Amino acid sequence: MAVIAVVEDDISIGSLLKRILSAEGFTVRHYLTAENFLNDFLEYGRECDLLILDVMLPGMDGIKTCRFLRQRGVDIPILMLTALSEEEDKVLGLDSGADDYVTKPFGMKELLARVRALLRRRGSSFKEEVKEEVLFTDEGVVIEGRSVNLTKKERELLKVLVENRGRAVTKEELFLKVWGSADVSIRTVDVHIKHLRDKLGGRIRTVWGVGYKFE
Repeated sequence: MAVIAVVEDDISIGSLLKRILSAEGFTVRHYLTAENFLNDFLEYGRECDLLILDVMLPGMDGIKTCRFLRQRGVDIPILMLTALSEEEDKVLGLDSGADDYVTKPFGMKELLARVRALLRRRGSSFKEEVKEEVLFTDEGVVIEGRSVNLTKKERELLKVLVENRGRAVTKEELFLKVWGSADVSIRTVDVHIKHLRDKLGGRIRTVWGVGYKFE
């Protein structure tokens, strides 16, 4: 089932969302600030299939967070929670990169319907689906029933990209997770990515100014 991140500084609302969504079978992580979520998601690569994001947050607000994620090439669905009902405020949220919004106070049936719709629209976003599509073996990987031989580093590199599907992985992060050092030449990473593309086709996309993304 999908992993949903909830960024909501109101503990009562956040706890309610976590309880309701968990009862529907989703894995839910609740964060009180955008900074905590970004640290988990971008720095430590925590899985996330959908983000429920409050607009009015302490520190980095929901609009800035949404823009920040989209500018980095992160394409996970984002559902905004807002207490603001003015049309201009809703448009601002959508223009910042949000996929949908609900206005507080909201009904749980409506929120669940919007969550399911966004996940359906996303398609192959569930981790189980990713695992079925990409199966790692000792020799390499099986993708959509096709066996592909990979070197050890190619396999490790692809695994990082697959585990972070839905966002662009920076070259610095690849350095640390695959080579264990940020001293590796960028050219070394680029060469390995090229070899993977030659073997896998167009599954790895370059996000300019950020890094690489597996699709």
